[in-house]
Amino acid sequence: MGALRPAAQAEGRGFGGSTEMQGLELSRRLFEEHGRALLERLDLTDVCSVGCVGGTSQNAGIDDQVSRDHFWGPYLTFILPAQTWRVHGRRLKEELKDLPDRVEGISWRGYGGPGPRKTDVVEMAGFLSELTGYRKPPTGLVDWLPHLTRQGFLGRRWTERLYDAGQGAVFHDPHNQFTRLWRHYVRYPPPEIQKGLLARGLFRTWNAGPEYNLARTLQRGDGLAFSQCRSLFVNEVIELAFCWNNSFVPAFKWRIAHFRRLPDCPVAVREGIAELASMQPNERALTAATEVVQAVKHVINGRFQISTTPSEPLSTYAREVHSQIANRTIREAASLDW
Repeated sequence: MGALRPAAQAEGRGFGGSTEMQGLELSRRLFEEHGRALLERLDLTDVCSVGCVGGTSQNAGIDDQVSRDHFWGPYLTFILPAQTWRVHGRRLKEELKDLPDRVEGISWRGYGGPGPRKTDVVEMAGFLSELTGYRKPPTGLVDWLPHLTRQGFLGRRWTERLYDAGQGAVFHDPHNQFTRLWRHYVRYPPPEIQKGLLARGLFRTWNAGPEYNLARTLQRGDGLAFSQCRSLFVNEVIELAFCWNNSFVPAFKWRIAHFRRLPDCPVAVREGIAELASMQPNERALTAATEVVQAVKHVINGRFQISTTPSEPLSTYAREVHSQIANRTIREAASLDW
């Protein structure tokens, strides 16, 4: 699945080096100090889940001093199944008005002070539908076709929405009721769909990379075009890495922070694109990009045991992966383009 995150380190450093306690841990402590007692008082301990779920830097455990100026700090989402929601939702919502958004001397920060407040009570299925955009999650291969035929999904990139939906932690979950459904909603596509996404990503990486347009912009001596093409190449490589890690691709502003945490990414790829990003438009930069491409080819060969040799371009790798899609409908929908 790759998107669900455990609770953040209790008092560890964020990726920006901050030593202040991370927001997800503050929320966990808020539950232990106030939320659990509220559930017990209302006799909802056995039916109500509680956590912090959805796309914020603190739910992903990467909040730092820069991100803590807004929409950050202790809050709780109380999550009820539909039947329980109908009986107890209004009463719990009323009780939450008196629940503090403060712990360890730190208060919730909205966009302009304490508001808008984040603590709330939600109905489980409706909450997950709002997070993911699904009326119901895909079940069969054909249900995934819309994701292969368009970049956007209900107003934003579908990978970003589903990555965000998988961030967070659950502090209390009777009978694992919410976690089980949550994982169902944010699970990664099956292998046939992944191959389609990967084949397309390989083709786009080839198009922007040193085997094609990156080299051509250098030949023209167009530094601005080279920089633009290099940025596109770097982003396509990053998206490929998320794909072979069975993970959705997050939004651009946090993409690098999440990329650095991917468990399966060769040093040659991770460090190669970081080095490439700061290079001048010259032959050395083209060589660095070529080394990244070779590392990507090594990963793909290891995963798919394809017959393509390292001397052949990434576009050939794309076609090889594409040819391994057994389902004809999926194979035809996963056209190679840029």
